[in-house]
Formats: sequence, structure tokens, C-alpha cells
Amino acid sequence: MNYSSPLQLTIFKNGIMKRILLLIFLPGIFNLIFIACDDKDGDKNPGYGSVDLYLLDKYKTMDNSCQIDEATVITKNKPLVAYSDLLLYDAGNHTFRISDAARESVQNLQHSVFGIAFAIKANGVIVYTGYFWPGYSSASCNWVIIDPLSLYSGNNLRVQLGYPGPIEGQVVPDKRNDKRILDIFASDNKLINF
Repeated sequence: MNYSSPLQLTIFKNGIMKRILLLIFLPGIFNLIFIACDDKDGDKNPGYGSVDLYLLDKYKTMDNSCQIDEATVITKNKPLVAYSDLLLYDAGNHTFRISDAARESVQNLQHSVFGIAFAIKANGVIVYTGYFWPGYSSASCNWVIIDPLSLYSGNNLRVQLGYPGPIEGQVVPDKRNDKRILDIFASDNKLINF
């Protein structure tokens, strides 16, 4: 192509420079847009995150029962059993398989015949509460329980409704297979029997 004046040559060069700049910066701009639109709070992609077991620092029970008023719950700052120590969740029998380190942490608790309160959190939000309630207790409980003595025969924590079993006439809300929990375990291939 023949340019008859320096002005035409400058216009041609400026046009090429604009195209080069667009090709360089356009992918970066699209990346920024996609990052800004990414779902940060997990609502649109609930399968990512963690499920953790926390001991309770403070709580109140309702109506002289074992039922924990979740509006009053304050958990410890750090989980007793972190998600990395929850190796599997069996949704069919509501059992967590835990690591040896987590097993030791639970066994080292000073277990009470009236239970030690805990909360299961999904992405930092309480899904349900319960108690580590040892099988040697003669007191009954109309809430969610885990018998810590089960750890003497393996690394499984089975979550049950009521102790020594369901109590006639009393309903314990069953959130053991809450969708938030199942989605997180499924996303990491840690969910079985569902």
C-alpha cells in the first residue's frame, strides 16, 4: 500500500497500535469481569466449602430438655474436628469417618454423663447441634447425640436421634442429611450411600 502523505502513514500506524492494544488488554478485561461476577459467598455453588464440628462455648436449652436453643449458641473459635479430618460421610447411616488425629481429640475430652455440646457447621453456619453422650450414661437425652465410646472400635462417629434411642412422643428435628452438608461432601467425593 502506498501512502501519499505522512498523515496517512500516522493514521495507519495508530490503527494497528489500537488493534494490538485491544488484543493484549481484552483478555485481561474479560478475566476481571468474570472474577468480579464470581460467586464469593457460595450461594450459587454450595458444593464447595467445609463441614466442621465445633464444641459449644455457651448455649441454653429449651423447656427443661436437652434441646439446644440454636439462637443462643456460641461455638469455640476453632473446630474440634476440622473438615480435613472428616474423611467420609455415610448418609445412609449418618456416620462420619474421621482421621486418627480427630479420633484422639474426641477421645481426650472429659466426657460427662450429661453430654458435651457440639455444633455441626457448613461453611461457618450452624446446621445442627447435639451432644457427645457416652453410652455409660443413665440419663436420657431427647436431642441429637454421638456416642464417643464408639471410637474404641474404629474411627466412626454415628449421629443418632435421642439417647438411648428415640423417645416416644418427642420429635427431634433431623438435619443430619441437610443439603448443605451433602453438597460439600459430594463435591469432594467424600459422600457415600446416598
